[in-house]
Amino acid sequence: EGRTKAWKLGWRNLHQAQTASVSADLLVEGDGPLTATRTWTAGAELATGVATTKATGGKAKPLEAHGWNPSLTTFRPFLSYNEMGSLLEDGPSALYDALSTVLGLEEFVVVQARLADARKERATRITGCKAGATTLALQAEQVGASSSEPRAVHLAVQLKAKAWDLPALRKLAEGGADATRDALDTLKRLAALTPLNVQAVQEAVNRVRECAAQVAALHGTDAARSLARAKLLEQALAFHASHSAANPTCPVCGAADGLGADWAARSQQEVDALNAEASAVRTAHQELDAAVRAARLLVRESGVLPAPTAGELPCLRDLREAELVWLKARSIDQPAALADHLEAHALDLAEATTRVAAEAAEALATREDVWRPLSQGLSLWLPHAEQFAAVKDHVDQLKEAEDWWKAATEEIRDERFQPIAERAIATWRQLRLQSNVDLGGVELEGTATRRKVALKVTVDGKDAEALGVMSQGELHSLALSLFLPRATLPDSPFRFICVDDPVQSMDPARVEGLARVLADTAKTRQVVVFTHDDRLTSAVQRLGLPARVLTVTRRANSVVEIAEGRDPVSGYLDDAWALLKTTDLPREVAARVIPGFCRLAIEAACMTAVRQRRLGRGELHQHVEDVLLEHGKLYPLMALALFDDDKRQSDVLARLRKTDGRAVDAFQGCNRGAHELHDGDLEELVNGSRDLAKKIAVMA
Repeated sequence: EGRTKAWKLGWRNLHQAQTASVSADLLVEGDGPLTATRTWTAGAELATGVATTKATGGKAKPLEAHGWNPSLTTFRPFLSYNEMGSLLEDGPSALYDALSTVLGLEEFVVVQARLADARKERATRITGCKAGATTLALQAEQVGASSSEPRAVHLAVQLKAKAWDLPALRKLAEGGADATRDALDTLKRLAALTPLNVQAVQEAVNRVRECAAQVAALHGTDAARSLARAKLLEQALAFHASHSAANPTCPVCGAADGLGADWAARSQQEVDALNAEASAVRTAHQELDAAVRAARLLVRESGVLPAPTAGELPCLRDLREAELVWLKARSIDQPAALADHLEAHALDLAEATTRVAAEAAEALATREDVWRPLSQGLSLWLPHAEQFAAVKDHVDQLKEAEDWWKAATEEIRDERFQPIAERAIATWRQLRLQSNVDLGGVELEGTATRRKVALKVTVDGKDAEALGVMSQGELHSLALSLFLPRATLPDSPFRFICVDDPVQSMDPARVEGLARVLADTAKTRQVVVFTHDDRLTSAVQRLGLPARVLTVTRRANSVVEIAEGRDPVSGYLDDAWALLKTTDLPREVAARVIPGFCRLAIEAACMTAVRQRRLGRGELHQHVEDVLLEHGKLYPLMALALFDDDKRQSDVLARLRKTDGRAVDAFQGCNRGAHELHDGDLEELVNGSRDLAKKIAVMA
């Protein structure tokens, strides 16, 4: 999975058109033998395979039932060649995750993530609140500049302050703050002005004039005179009531006892009679007084006109002037003059009031239209702003908690990772052998998107970046060094590891180190290695390490054959023997091919002897391989094997004769057979070559 299309199309055996399956026989502690199988029906895609397990005599059940899935990720016992190459190249976080999962820090990571998420969520709210304030302030500035709306100007100032005055902003959202309410309230009062009722004024004026006309019509009549005499006598009676007891003398004529009791009685009777005669005049005067009072009630101030200011409504000045003129009626005593004044100026006042109310209403509506979007935005923003302080405190607390938790997690992580790092370094030092690249430390660093594995690499004492200075073989060795400690932790339920072709790109010295590392691992784990390179097999055999070698061969019709592995010498000779026993093989073909296999066997035996001797005394692997490559022909190889000196090629045959005459025949037959048809006994050549190969090790 995850590979190119060619891999996805080519995974199925070409000669098995029906059901395909892969099985592994496992020995499970406490359960005994168990067979795990993944099966694909005909035409099924790779991802649709069904995995089951079955114990001897038991029923099949899903692989997942064993609960191995988490461990297959955490302690993954498989290292493919592709993974070996990508482990260090897929980015720092991939390697970090592969190594850190074994430390049991999942709950720590969950807490870290929750703290971070909580902090980020609140930080986002704070950022959003600040951004909202900035946007709203900019809108308010633009509105204030274009309309001179004081609430907009005030809002911009408030939002741009270092600390927001939320109570003032709340007042502003509800209709205006102290700094902006007066002008707005004035407009509201002016818009609510009720024009003077001109009809009512006219009716009052008409009434005053009617009453005044009645009073004028009765002037000079007997009724008028009777009223005047009655008023005079009433005044005298009032004086008598207050002063007659002390001095009954008349204050007008000076007659003694002029204001006596008899006079008072007579005068009261006369007043009653005169009042009866003057009732029409009295009524006319009373009605006139009432009409004048009613007219004066219409002469009152509006009470809402503000003091003159710059930029006020254009018609407000006319209303002030009209009201001043109208109020002059208060100083007019004559009913007729009062009526004339009211009638002359009532319409002017009413029209001025109407204009002011209309202009105020229009100005108020315009301001509200301008302010409404800002007010709505402010109302939506305020709940967030009112939570701002609490949220900011939470962010600070969460950041402090996050930092503390991060430090504690890193300390625990480093403590748990230390044994793995030490094992990885020890493994690398076994694998590096003659490499000048040293791995001084392996550390897990960072968290979240900044997590990585710090590989402290030095080249001849100089710090370097691993990917920049290591060869492909060294990178594979480093990947293996990081894989083995993780896959072999005691917590892993798997007591095996499978490694795919770790030898590729490795130089000879590192192959021997690999053999030793795998042998150490095999003390506690079953180690299965797949390889196309026989150098690992040779190293295992040369070092005398316990190992079972199997060869896998695909025969005709994709039949896979597995056989016990052979060393190169035995392999070449067995192939030669198989050709020898092939009855339908033409003689000339056998005489041409079989000596070639025999020669390859003798050369392989010589190379094994040379490697064993020279590596055993501490020569560099690369130097040994260079020597073998330079002296790759049979005579120099035999001289190196027998004498450790390629210049003693002339002594080879003499040395072989001392050993066995057949050895000389076999040696010469192999040498000639590589260039011409062998004219001797092929079976004798194969047997002689086998004996010679065995004796080379003894003679070396």
